[in-house]
Parts: sequence; C-alpha cells; structure tokens
Amino acid sequence: MSARGSVRGRLILVLLAGTALVWLSASVATLVGADHEMEEVFDAHLAQSATILVLRVDDEDSVIDTEHAPFLHQYAKAVSFQVWKDGTRLLLHSSDAPAARFSPRDEGFSTETIGGRAWRVFSLWDKEREHLVQVRNAIADRNDVTLQIVAALAMPLAVAMPLFALLVWFSVGAAFRPLARVSEEISRRDPTYLAPLEGDVPGEIAPLVERLNTLFSRLRSSLDGERQFTSDAAHELRTPLAALRAQLQVAQGAAGAPERDRAIANALLAGERATRVVEQLLTLARVEQGAWRAAAAPFDLRQAAVDAIAQRAAAAAAKRSTISLEGEAAATAMGHEGLAVIAIGNLVDNAVRYGPEGGTVVVRLDRGPEGLAVRVSDEGPGIPATRREAAIRRFTRLESAAGEEGSGLGLSIVARIAELHGAALQLRDGPGDRGLEATLHFPRA
Repeated sequence: MSARGSVRGRLILVLLAGTALVWLSASVATLVGADHEMEEVFDAHLAQSATILVLRVDDEDSVIDTEHAPFLHQYAKAVSFQVWKDGTRLLLHSSDAPAARFSPRDEGFSTETIGGRAWRVFSLWDKEREHLVQVRNAIADRNDVTLQIVAALAMPLAVAMPLFALLVWFSVGAAFRPLARVSEEISRRDPTYLAPLEGDVPGEIAPLVERLNTLFSRLRSSLDGERQFTSDAAHELRTPLAALRAQLQVAQGAAGAPERDRAIANALLAGERATRVVEQLLTLARVEQGAWRAAAAPFDLRQAAVDAIAQRAAAAAAKRSTISLEGEAAATAMGHEGLAVIAIGNLVDNAVRYGPEGGTVVVRLDRGPEGLAVRVSDEGPGIPATRREAAIRRFTRLESAAGEEGSGLGLSIVARIAELHGAALQLRDGPGDRGLEATLHFPRA
C-alpha cells in the first residue's frame, strides 16, 4: 500500500476550492441581480423625470443647464431631456441635448446610439398629446454605478477569503491532531511493544483505533504463544538429546559388547523420540500458520483413515497390536485431506503406544447429523475425566502404566486440526468403560 497525498491537504484544498467556487458563483449572481435591479431603478428614474417634466412644461422656449448642476451624490447622474411641441418643434431641452430627437419612438423605453454612445431613452406625451417629453441617460453611467455597487459588496468577501483560508487551515489541523497523535504514537513503538492505544479519539477514527488495538492484542497473544512454544519445544528436545548424549557416552566407555549394545539401543530410542518431537513440532507449526487453510476440498475420509493406519502399521506390529477399520464404506468429507491423515494418525499412534501389548485399536467411521465422525478407541489405561482437558494442551504429558513417554503434542495437534474444520476433539471412555475413545468430526461434502 502506497501513500497518495495527504488527507489534510486534500480536505483543505476541497474546502477552499469549494468556498472559492461558491464565492465566485455568488458574485456572478450578485452582479447579474444588481445589474437587473439597477436597470429597473434607472428606468424608474427616467420615467419619474419624464412625468415631472410633463407636469411643468409650458410653451416658452428655454434651455436648462444640467451639465453644471451641483454634485449631490456619487450615484447621481445627469439626465438629458427634450420637450417637443406636437412632437416636431423643440420647445425645451437640457444644455447637452442635441437638436434631433433622442428616439423616433413616441412612447416607452428604447435604446439608441447617439454620438457613438449608447443611451437609454424614455418617451412620454402629456394628456392633451401636445407635448412630447423624452429623457435619457447613458448606458455607460449605469454600468459604472452597477460595478461600484458590486465592488462594494464583493470587497468584504475578498478580504474574508484569506481569513477563511486561515480558519480552515487551523480548524482542519486541529481536527486531524488526534490522528497525528495516534500516528506518532505508533511510529514510536518498537515491534515488541503491543499495548493498546489509549486516549480520546474522534468518532470517525475510533473504529480504526479499535481495530488496531484488536490487532495488537492478537499479535501479542501470538508472540506470547510463540515464545511459550519455543521455550517448551526447547525443553522437550533437551531431554531426549541429553539422553542420547548420555547413552553415547556410556557406549563410548563401555567395558564390553553387551553394555555397549545396550547403550546404543537406548541412544536409538532417545533419537527416535527426538525425531518424533521434531516432526510433531513441524506439523503443529504448519497447522498454526494455516498452510492448508485455502486447500479445503472434498476428500475420501475412509481412504485418509486407511493411509493413517498404514503409516502406523510397523509400530502396531512391533507391539503385536491389531488395528481394525469399521463403519461407513463410503464417506466423503469436506476439508483438508493431509490434515485429516495427520489427525487420525496421531490418534492411532497414541492408541497403539499407550495400549497393552497385543491389544486392539478400532478406527470407526460414523455418519451423524453433524457430519462424519472418526472414532479411535483402544484398550489402554485411558485418561481420567478430570485430566482430559489438560491432555489436549501442548506439552502436557500424562503418566502411562505402559511406560510410554510422549511429547505432549499429539492431542494438541489433533485439537487444532479439529478447530480448523469447525469442530472439537472429544475424549471419553472407550466401549465397556475400558480404554479411551477419541472422536474427531469432519463436515460432509
């Protein structure tokens, strides 16, 4: 996963760009609205001026100087006018009015170009239709007033924009400060410090912090388990390796062949036990790492049981034990065939090793409402009900009347495989309350 920019930077950019767009849109809308309203105001002013002139007109020719009228207001603009007798003879006009009519129209508003300038003209007759009054003002003057008003309205917004940008910058920074604090706290940690993140955080990142704390908890449990596993494994390997070394030293200093042969035989037994421990440790490691988690598929559970029994045939023959396979002839399960062989093999191995000389081990396949079950029963001493839960834990070795010494990993591996298949390993008394029956469930395909 690669970083692509800053969330804070993108958020600030979006806020400022959005605000600028809204401000620009509002300014344009204000300009259009102000221009329309100013047109209405100036037109109303022309109509009012024409009405006043119609009421005060007489038949005397005169010229009124409007160009040198006193300046009363910044928005006050001079109005040019003409009064025509019967619409043909110029009777009264302002000093800046030309000799020709402003507009050929006799009524209402019109826009005319006179002397290279655009003018807004309003024409009005008196009641007797003897006098025609025309008044005008320049379009450019109107535009100047509109721009002055829009500029006056926009100036506060232009000043406020930088202030708003600063406010957004500091506000977003303050909002992201808890996230920066969490990031800084994580960056300061070493791989072994997996304590939960503490402190108040915003609701938006609370789920993220909760997930991180859950992950830290899992990692801490995993690391603790690995450290315990490594320590226990070292302890378990130390005993057979020490025995192997001791027997080899005995063989090295043996006085005669019988003593040397006995020491070598004991060394071979210690080596076999060390090999068995290493194999089971590797199996357990692979199961813990989920090497076969994605390999679930339908498989023949009976064939898996046959393969597991075949792998233990030599050990059973050495003890003159009999292993029988009973139950369902066709059983297709869903799961991991390799794991199933390992689990059934461990159960058969325990049954053979802890059973009596010449005993019988029964492997039975049953079909039930919860799926397929593999039941392995023996004629050994069994496990007391109070010790069965402990027997499933790693490196737990129980006393055996048969004198067998295990690594304490077999049942824990089977329990882990059962867990991967959504089931649990069940231990109970064997048939006739004799020995032990271990049951492992698999889902049907």
